Amino acid sequence: MSPADTTRVHTFCRICEPGCGLLAEVRDGEVVRLQPDRDHPVHKGFSCHKGVHYLQVHQDPDRLDRPLKRKNPRSEERGVFEPVEWDVAAREIADRLAEVRRRYGRGALAVYQGNPSAFNGAYYANAATIARGFDTRMRFSAGTQDTSAKYAASEAIYGASMAHPIPDLLHTDYFLCVGSNPQVSHMTLIHISDPMAKIRAVKSRGGTVLFVNPRRIESSSPETGDVLLIKPDTDFYFLAGILHEIVFRIGYDRAEVERHARRVDELLDFVRRYPVDRIAAVTGIEADTIRQVADDFCAAPSASIYMATGVNQGRQGTLAYWMLTMVSLFSGNLGRRGGNIYSRGVADVVQGSKRKREDPFYDGPFGEMRTVGGDLPAALLPDFIENPEDPIRALIVVSGNPLLSVGGDDRLRRAFEQLDLIVTVDLYRTVTGEMADYVLPATDWLEREDVNFLNTMGVAMEPYVQYTPAVVPAKGERRDDWWILSRIQQAMGVPTLLDDPDPNPFAAVDAMMRDSGLSIELLATMPCQTAVLPEAEPSHVFSIAVQHDDGLIDCCPALFQRSYRTAERIFEELAAEPADQLKLITRRTHYMVNSWLHNLPVLKQGVHQSNPLWMHPDDARCRDLVEGDDVTVRNRHGEVDAMLVYDDTLRPGVVAMTHGWGQRTARGLDVARRNPGVNVNRLAPTGTDGYDPLSNQSQLTGINVEVVRLRHP
Repeated sequence: MSPADTTRVHTFCRICEPGCGLLAEVRDGEVVRLQPDRDHPVHKGFSCHKGVHYLQVHQDPDRLDRPLKRKNPRSEERGVFEPVEWDVAAREIADRLAEVRRRYGRGALAVYQGNPSAFNGAYYANAATIARGFDTRMRFSAGTQDTSAKYAASEAIYGASMAHPIPDLLHTDYFLCVGSNPQVSHMTLIHISDPMAKIRAVKSRGGTVLFVNPRRIESSSPETGDVLLIKPDTDFYFLAGILHEIVFRIGYDRAEVERHARRVDELLDFVRRYPVDRIAAVTGIEADTIRQVADDFCAAPSASIYMATGVNQGRQGTLAYWMLTMVSLFSGNLGRRGGNIYSRGVADVVQGSKRKREDPFYDGPFGEMRTVGGDLPAALLPDFIENPEDPIRALIVVSGNPLLSVGGDDRLRRAFEQLDLIVTVDLYRTVTGEMADYVLPATDWLEREDVNFLNTMGVAMEPYVQYTPAVVPAKGERRDDWWILSRIQQAMGVPTLLDDPDPNPFAAVDAMMRDSGLSIELLATMPCQTAVLPEAEPSHVFSIAVQHDDGLIDCCPALFQRSYRTAERIFEELAAEPADQLKLITRRTHYMVNSWLHNLPVLKQGVHQSNPLWMHPDDARCRDLVEGDDVTVRNRHGEVDAMLVYDDTLRPGVVAMTHGWGQRTARGLDVARRNPGVNVNRLAPTGTDGYDPLSNQSQLTGINVEVVRLRHP
C-alpha cells in the first residue's frame, strides 16, 4: 500500500485533560498510526506517550464488540456470558428495572459514572438529560474520588461549583504547586498544553517554582524548582499557616480585598488558630521555611498557586482549597495577570453551576448528607446497597470501575452480590463488569465524533475548541455511551434523543458555541478543525466567576463552620502520632491511568508490571526489610500484600502505592489479569468515616498503615 492511500485525520486525545492534538493515519478503514499533531495551533506537536500508545487499546482483541448477557450466578467468581441483541438487551434491562422499582421504590436504581465519560463530548453534553431520564437521586461518580473537594469549596466561596481560577503559568513570576505532579498527571481542572514546558519557562525567565509534596516528584528538577517535603494530609494546615503570615505579619490591602469580598473578620478569627509555630511540627516543615515561602510569594511581581488530587484526596481537601483561594486573594494575586485567573473559554460555564441553596445538607439515612454536582459519596455506596429501609437493588455503571476506584473493594464486592441487576457500559469487561448481568460495548474515542468543549470552559490556559470526526467506523455492534443509555430509557418509555429520526447529540454544544460565533459545521472547515479563542482576561474572576447575588467572594462560608472542630481534632491526632507512624500516599506513574490502560502490553515494564510498595530505604532498615521483600501493608480497614521497592524520593515515614490495580478477576482482560497487582483502596476507610462530609470526597491518601514482612505459608 502506497503512502498515497493513507488518509490523515486531525483528532485529539481523551485520556487526560490537556486533550493533546493527534494525527491519525488511516488505511483501509483501520488506524495504523497515532502521532502528535505538529500542525495543531495550540499543542504544536506535543503529546505524551499514553496518547500515542492508545492505539493498543483501540486494536485490543479483548475489546467488547457486541452486548453480552451473564449466564451464571453472580456469586460465582468467573462470569460466563453470551451474546445478546441490542433490542433484546434494552428490553430485558428495562423490564428488570421496572420490576426492581415496583418492589423497592424509586431509590432502588443507582447510576455510577466514571472519569472517561467527562471526555466524551456527546455524552457529557446530554448527561443531565440522561440522568433525569433514570429518575433517581442515587447518583455516584469517580468525582468523589478525585475532584469533588474543589467543586464544593468553589460553590461556597464563589457561589458556583465550576468557578476555578487557574494559575496563569504563561505570565507568573512565582508558582506554588501543592499536591500535584504535572510531569506525570498533566494537571487537573486546568487544561494546558505541555505543562512542564510552561513550568520550565517560569524558571527560565527568572521566576520561582516550588512544589509541596511528600515526595521529590518527577516534576522537580534544576530547570523547574525544588520540593518542600510535607507530611501527608497536612496541606490545609500548611496553607493556613501561609495565610496567617500574610494577614498578620506581612500585611495586605484590606480596602482592595473588601472591594471584592466579604466576611474578612470571620476569616481572620479562624486563621488565628494556625500560626506557623503551631503547625510546623504537624506539617513537618520548619516555621522559618513556611515564613520564607509566604515572604517570597508576596514579594514576587506576580504569584500563582495550585493544588490537585494529592490534596483533594486527603481528609480536608475542601478546607485546603478555601485556604488556597484566600492566599491568592489576600496576597493581591487573584484576578491579576500572572496570578490566578478565570478563563472564560467558549462559554460561561459558571452560570449553570450557580449555588442553589445556602445550606445543601438534608437528613439522610446515614445522618446529615448532601450531593455535590448531583453526586452522593461513593464511599457510602455499599451502605446504600445494604440499607434495609431503602436499598439500592440495581446499578448502571458508565465507563467506570467502582470495584477498583472506590475504597474497600471487599465490602463493595459483597454488596454488589446482593444486587438484582448490574449493567456496565465500557470498552472492556472490567473487574466490575465481571460481576455484571449485562456488559454493553461502547465506542472508543477513535470511533466517535467529538468536540472538546468541556476543556474550553473556565479552566483553559490557552483556550481553543476542536472538533473531530469519527476517525474510523465503530467495529461490531459498539455504540456511543449516550446512545446505549438512551436506548435503555427508550425501552423504559422515557423520551430520548433517539425519538428524533435524525438525533443530534451535539445540539446543546452548538447552542453553547454560538456566543463565540462558532458551530460544529464551522469548526469542521478550519485547519485541524480547531478555533483558537481569546486569551483569558484576569478581571473575569470577579466579573464572571463570582456568582453570589452580591457579586462578592465569601471569605468565610458559614457552611465550613461545621468542620472547624474536625480540623482541630485531626490536628491533635496528627500531633499525638508516634514518630515512626507510616503514612500511605497514592503514587501516580507514567504506566497507567486510574483503573484503565491496564491491558496495554507497552506499559507493563520492569517494576511497573505490578503494584509494589514504595518505601524509603531508611524506613525499610528500621523494620529489618530489604528491597524485594514480600510485605503485608495493613491497617484497621484491610490489608494487601506487595513487593517492597526502595524509593529515596519519599519523605521518611511515607510509603506509596498506585491506585487502580487489582485486576485478578478481570477475565476479559488478558494482559491485566496476568499482571493484576493489588488494590490499595482496600486500605482506605469506608462508610461515614471514609469521606469529607463537606464535599463527599473520599479519603484515599495520608492513610495510617503498618508494614511487616509477609509470612508465607
